[in-house]
Amino acid sequence: MTPRLLTANRVLLNPLARLLVTLTDHATRRCDVPNPVAAARGTLVHIADQNLSGADVYAEIANLLTNLGFTWPAGWCDTCNTALTEEQAETNGLCAACDPDDTPN
Repeated sequence: MTPRLLTANRVLLNPLARLLVTLTDHATRRCDVPNPVAAARGTLVHIADQNLSGADVYAEIANLLTNLGFTWPAGWCDTCNTALTEEQAETNGLCAACDPDDTPN
């Protein structure tokens, strides 16, 4: 492609890309599903903040994601890395399939 054609493509496609991002962000803001665009934007803001330590960044990001409606498991199984419920995470860190005490007789 010639430089002139590349410039013409950029002139036409950049505004279109910006419009699509704006429309997507606008639509997801009004949706009940958690907004990944807002999550990514907020996460990057907290990572870039030089005044936060590692634990503070983690706490701020976790709080942001919770406020946006994102959920995650209480922990992961020590054996097979399956998501755990609150009760499983507090008792022994094993899922129902890996817990020898949880098997039916």
